Amino acid sequence: MNNTFAIVYAGHGNQLLGDLLSYRCVAGMPLAGRFRNIDFLFTNLADSGVRNVGLITQRNYQSLVEHVGSGAAWDMNKKQGGLAVLAPFDQGTGTELYRGFGDAMFAKRYFLDRQLGQYCLVLDTDVVYREDYNRMLDALNEKEADIVLLYSHDARLISNEVMGAARLDVDADGFIRGVDYSDEVGEDSCFSLGACLMDKGLLQRLIEDACAEGRYNFVTDVLEPALRKYKVAGVEHMGYAARISSVKSYFDISKDMIDPEVREELFVAHGPVHTRIKDAPPVRFAAGCRVEESVFGNGCDVFGHVSGSVVFRGVTIDRGADVKNCVVMQNARIGQGAHLRNAIIDKDVVVRPNARIVGTPDLPVVIRKGSIIEA
Repeated sequence: MNNTFAIVYAGHGNQLLGDLLSYRCVAGMPLAGRFRNIDFLFTNLADSGVRNVGLITQRNYQSLVEHVGSGAAWDMNKKQGGLAVLAPFDQGTGTELYRGFGDAMFAKRYFLDRQLGQYCLVLDTDVVYREDYNRMLDALNEKEADIVLLYSHDARLISNEVMGAARLDVDADGFIRGVDYSDEVGEDSCFSLGACLMDKGLLQRLIEDACAEGRYNFVTDVLEPALRKYKVAGVEHMGYAARISSVKSYFDISKDMIDPEVREELFVAHGPVHTRIKDAPPVRFAAGCRVEESVFGNGCDVFGHVSGSVVFRGVTIDRGADVKNCVVMQNARIGQGAHLRNAIIDKDVVVRPNARIVGTPDLPVVIRKGSIIEA
């Protein structure tokens, strides 16, 4: 895909993520003990040969920018092209937030103008999957299509809390005939993965036409009208796919990372996922600790009991602490005798000795970044 560049939209994320978005956008959501959500998309791009990438940011993007840096982890630190972080409010056009992905791309049309690649790959950042985007380019050429969308049948892409999500109507020949917003989900339901490939000139025309009429949503205002004028093909993603759209969906995806089959699909079958390197010693499992079916990032000190949990870098779990079915983010400290069930503990949280935090699998408790929880 040497003739292709990418635009990645790091939107803020669904408001149902609540406090998890207080200090980050959805692209920066931590996953699997040491990764961010953006790592999966950037690895897909790098492995597909796309290293000319524009990352559009909107809100709470400081930690994301620090994480991606120059793009060196994905071989995107090039003298020409490479990774460009496209910050908001840089064109003197106002200080309002983008009204949609279409509005964001219109605001960054100068980036589109200067790209030499023929094709543009447009990506949203609230999804988790591994894919070779060359399959989309092949479909564009083989089916003589104008636009190609990536979709999946995986029901993890739809959340019970988010109603009216888009489903694609894909015919027997693999072309997309329409978009459905009903709440009925069947085995043949096709859910968009937020990946779209088309000619750069066509994308510019579609974006400019939509925004000129005050329409800014990429799906409803750009892609849906294009279905009536252009040939839009679909490529089915085969494998794990999920969308981070609520606290529960994030909790479920995090728990999926413990499943050996999911880990094989995401981290082995398609090659390793690349991320920002942070040097730290291996996990220290102290004498007397007990660990069951959990994932750990490096630099952790474990003295207590951990089961069915995802524990990120630099976490300390003191002796006598009991952590079950939890997500514990970076540099948190779980005090002696603390009792945690079905909780998401954000970064730098201190849980004092003998404190109790108890949620349910359907309603996990979220402890905001930097909080101190007393007994």
